[in-house]
Amino acid sequence: MRAHVTRLMSAVTAAVALSAVVLVGTSAGAVTAPASSGRGQATVAVPANFEPVSASFWSPAQGVALGGAGCTGGGACTARLAVTSDGGAHWRFLTAPDVRLFNSAGNGLTQSSAVRGVVFADRLDGWLYGPGLYATHDGGAHWRRIFLGGDIIPSLGGGVATMAASSGSTYAVVSPDPFHGKPDELYKSPAGRNAWARVGRMTATLAAFATSGRAAWFAPGAGGGARATHLRATADGVHWHQYPFACPGNYGLQSIAAASPSDLVFLCTGESSAGHTAKEVLLSVNGGKTEHLTGPAPLAGVGGVIAVPPRRRAVITLAAEYFLYRSADGGKTWKTVLFYSGGAIGVPCPT
Repeated sequence: MRAHVTRLMSAVTAAVALSAVVLVGTSAGAVTAPASSGRGQATVAVPANFEPVSASFWSPAQGVALGGAGCTGGGACTARLAVTSDGGAHWRFLTAPDVRLFNSAGNGLTQSSAVRGVVFADRLDGWLYGPGLYATHDGGAHWRRIFLGGDIIPSLGGGVATMAASSGSTYAVVSPDPFHGKPDELYKSPAGRNAWARVGRMTATLAAFATSGRAAWFAPGAGGGARATHLRATADGVHWHQYPFACPGNYGLQSIAAASPSDLVFLCTGESSAGHTAKEVLLSVNGGKTEHLTGPAPLAGVGGVIAVPPRRRAVITLAAEYFLYRSADGGKTWKTVLFYSGGAIGVPCPT
């Protein structure tokens, strides 16, 4: 489930950053690269069979996608990075470390060095993670594997679950020992160097996390019988506070998104069955000190993660298994943006 959520989060973050970017191969052939070169960048065309699993954009025009080319049958697949500087119109390969993509169908205990997510704070500072951790501080020209130490046990699946970068800082939610169900921990480093340290002694089961500017939020997520009863928050990245939090009924916190240091959106989920999950959306306008229920989200699609554009809390994008939804009124009404029918991605006809 954690791998599924991570993949969805990356996809929806990319969708919000560019409003609409679809990075898929077509019968027309490769996605061609402009004739330019840069430190850590190759001008090799990105082939049509490149399949992205995660994306990160540091501006509406500039970003990277992590994926693989020619991966079949759930076997081992080498991680590749593609970069765009024109909002996704053109892509070229960026140098990546010699590492494999995480295979969610494989044995997680034997993939401690694999990756399934990417985060770039800017054009120079970036990370590949999940559960392994790799960093570049020169735009991909060189990569270094990072070992966080502490009580993380890679041989038992321990490693980085998700990451976020904002205002010169980078956070990593770390699952130290998922084999024995040990709760997640939070680590932080300046974006421009490798100086990771644990943030206090906070822990959370299947943690939900978000950042905006220097502000950040950390809370127990849904799953494993866990229910969030509080929300940890910081406005300056240094001083953390605890606020009461509760999803409605027996729902659990699935995802947090921040439009600003004050404006938050929470997705709570209930029972799942037959390709459906009950979902409710909550809003906060005071940095998580209090929140209120705005209404239900679409049932179709298992699980779910949300994202919002900066300073536009009313525009919510929701990704659930096989579905992408969007609300323009703070979660009161929803429209289906994309759906996957098993053979192709569909776009609903305008009504």
